[in-house]
Amino acid sequence: MHGMPGASNAPRATDDDAAYLAAIVNASADAIFGTTVDGIIRSWNAACERMLGYRAAEMIGQSILNIVPPELKQEALSIRARVSVGASIESFETVRLAKDGRPIEVAITYSPIRDGLGQIIGVSGILRDVTTIKTAQRSAAMLAAIVTSSSDGVVSKTLDGTVTSWNKSAERIFGFSEGEMINRSIRTIIPGERQAEEDRILATVVSGEMIDNFETVRLRKDGALIDVSVTVSPVRDPAGRIIGASKIVRDITDKRQTREQLRTLLAEVNHRSKNLLSLVQAIARQMTRHGRPLDLDRFLQRLQAIASNQDLLIQNDWRFIPLRDLVHAQLSAFRDLIGNRIAIDGPQIELTPEAAQAIGLAVHELITNAARHGALSGNDGRVAIDWRCDGDDFDMSWRESGGPAVASPEQRGFGSRVITDMVRAGLDASVEIDYAASGLRWHLNCPLQRISRGSLHARC
Repeated sequence: MHGMPGASNAPRATDDDAAYLAAIVNASADAIFGTTVDGIIRSWNAACERMLGYRAAEMIGQSILNIVPPELKQEALSIRARVSVGASIESFETVRLAKDGRPIEVAITYSPIRDGLGQIIGVSGILRDVTTIKTAQRSAAMLAAIVTSSSDGVVSKTLDGTVTSWNKSAERIFGFSEGEMINRSIRTIIPGERQAEEDRILATVVSGEMIDNFETVRLRKDGALIDVSVTVSPVRDPAGRIIGASKIVRDITDKRQTREQLRTLLAEVNHRSKNLLSLVQAIARQMTRHGRPLDLDRFLQRLQAIASNQDLLIQNDWRFIPLRDLVHAQLSAFRDLIGNRIAIDGPQIELTPEAAQAIGLAVHELITNAARHGALSGNDGRVAIDWRCDGDDFDMSWRESGGPAVASPEQRGFGSRVITDMVRAGLDASVEIDYAASGLRWHLNCPLQRISRGSLHARC
């Protein structure tokens, strides 16, 4: 090879020695080249041809800058200047361009070439393609970043259950720090009655199989139990032998609670749907007793009253219906009269769905009757609706005044049964109705616990 380094006091190399050294360079797996001090290529071995795609005949006499990306040329010139005055640069990682324009990640070692008098006459470079290594390093770094930033707990352990890694989310989920869990048994977070699960998990891992989304219960550091979903996979060494297991742990406490709530809600919806169907059937039967034809308009109005109750129930997550909202919903057709001819007074009470159904239908029948025959059928009548709590009792009143004279009906229709019998039976209530000439009076009294649950009493 032209320009091989030597020292002024060294024995003079023979032609056989030079040929031997040249053969070694040419057979090297690393790309080796030599340039003049100003960067003109003087030698280019076979590995250079394989790595960069240029034949020696194409490169000898050309500038080494031809394989340097434009944005890195200033860097290359700076390195050449340092080597030209005697510096050596080892394993400098950078990028060079192949003949087809493809960038190659390389590690380069630069050394000065000296003549027999010790004068620097050129630069030798040894390139090693580190693309595979760098790609693997980036992949490993990416995986490490994913594990570190994952919202799931990521844990690894040996085949005897000793923890070997423990990410930040595992710390958050279980309360144990990485320092507390490394080299400690994974059984630390397994409740006593579930220790047999770990035996089955390890047996599955040893057999080479994966456990996917296994839902179970684990222990926090503070002793609290948490619902988790666990995926366990075998970890193999380069020879393919199973040496441990990786676990991905997801806290599903909220998910499980939501699932239970949904199951309860569906059961409640099913129950209420059946009750509503029974109520609709009862209304239809009562309105067609004794062979009477069905008054479709009134039937649909009553169904709309039920639908209004259901809308309010859905708005409050199927848990309750505020009494004031219920009254306003049933009086929606007369909202322009509220505050003028219709007075509403009473504290906000959260009714149970059953109580809202009975009271809502009663208010619907009362307002419909007032509009057709009572205080709201003329221009001067008024209606007063009020309610209050008295200890453990609930009272509600409807009073009409200023309308046409009222008389007790000769026959009790379905509306009369709704405001008396249905309310009485549904709320364990006493109901009084007075057809006074000055206006209809309706009064409801029942135990507070029949219309409102638990601590809701305090809202009255």
